[in-house]
Amino acid sequence: MKHFSSLIFLILLILVFACTNDKPSLTFEPIDFKVQSAQWDRTPYKFHKFIQDSITKTLGQQYAAWEFASIGDYEQTLKAWDFNAKPYDTLSQEDIDVFKAFKATDAIPHILKKAKNHDVTIINEAHHMPKHRVFTTQLLEKLYEQGYRHLGLEGMFLNKVQDSLIHINKYPTLKNGFYTKEPQFGNLLREALKIGYTLFPYEANDGAFGKERERQQAEHIMEYIKEKATGKVLIHCGFAHATEGEYGGSWEQAMAERLKGMLNNEVLTINQTSYDEKSEEHLENPYRQFINIDKPSVFINDKGDMFGQYRPNTWFDVYVFHPRTKKSERPKWMTYDNRKTIAYDLNDIAFDCPCIVMAFKDGEEIGSAIPYDVQEINDKTVHLVLAKGKYNVVIYNDKNEQVQTKIEVK
Repeated sequence: MKHFSSLIFLILLILVFACTNDKPSLTFEPIDFKVQSAQWDRTPYKFHKFIQDSITKTLGQQYAAWEFASIGDYEQTLKAWDFNAKPYDTLSQEDIDVFKAFKATDAIPHILKKAKNHDVTIINEAHHMPKHRVFTTQLLEKLYEQGYRHLGLEGMFLNKVQDSLIHINKYPTLKNGFYTKEPQFGNLLREALKIGYTLFPYEANDGAFGKERERQQAEHIMEYIKEKATGKVLIHCGFAHATEGEYGGSWEQAMAERLKGMLNNEVLTINQTSYDEKSEEHLENPYRQFINIDKPSVFINDKGDMFGQYRPNTWFDVYVFHPRTKKSERPKWMTYDNRKTIAYDLNDIAFDCPCIVMAFKDGEEIGSAIPYDVQEINDKTVHLVLAKGKYNVVIYNDKNEQVQTKIEVK
């Protein structure tokens, strides 16, 4: 009995020790954190309460969604974007029967097979959806093996100095763009540089709208291809710029169709935006109610045809359906390759939250580099999604009280 009691005590001791050490202990030091960018006075990462106030302003829901995405609040990102959204029309039984003839298949191998036969591939994103940047990131290495060497980004500013510095430093900074401040966009650029891609901006000049913007985007890409491209080209753009055919309206033709004409050759166009999740299921494209997938998928029938919702004379080559995000401390789609979610205890910081926590890769300049991950927290526990390596972590609250610490992910 005595031995049994001792064993129970030992087990309890081990459990207590394990529970008190499930979060790595950290040591904090003061820091005077300043952002090296003309766009923001101190930080581009705003607190939830300030973002929320902008939703009801003109275009406020879009800006709010972008800002929520940048501080790692995916749920609020979707809610802000859908602030004035209306449900789709109900599908007819004929539409449902047609869709059910298509079966899900893994999107990445399908895209890679098609991209192998093209010199230019264009993939779109919704500017508030970090998961779309994650998906493009997951394509990079295999596309590089197929001869893709250049990555064109709508999200990068037209700035020759910064364009040069990003290739020298091998990491993105807050001066490289607006959307790029979102950590998963930064990681897309960071991974592309690591693999060996040359990055280039192609956005239209300031003040260009409608068809003039589409034309200038295509022209900038074409100029780059003629002057510098010695391999295949991947273009990462926003929403409808990847549309083929006659777009109509003030655009007449989107960037992708104009680029096709300039190249006198086909391009591969990939749509991630039409069938993705919303904040509420009733706001989603109604075809999503008939899918049950656990990975990004395309839908193909027995004839090899791909499903997509077409407008007259308008199309994309590939339509990607993303699975619904699983609820956890951080979205599961962030933990690809060797990235993992790690909880850190911040109880030893001397000031109150809410706080914004930014993890900078070791060797990248704090205040200049785009953080590897950012999260706003209301208590003293943060869940960062990080790859293996060393990081410098900066923590601050809305009173501008600041500390830093160092962590290593093994």
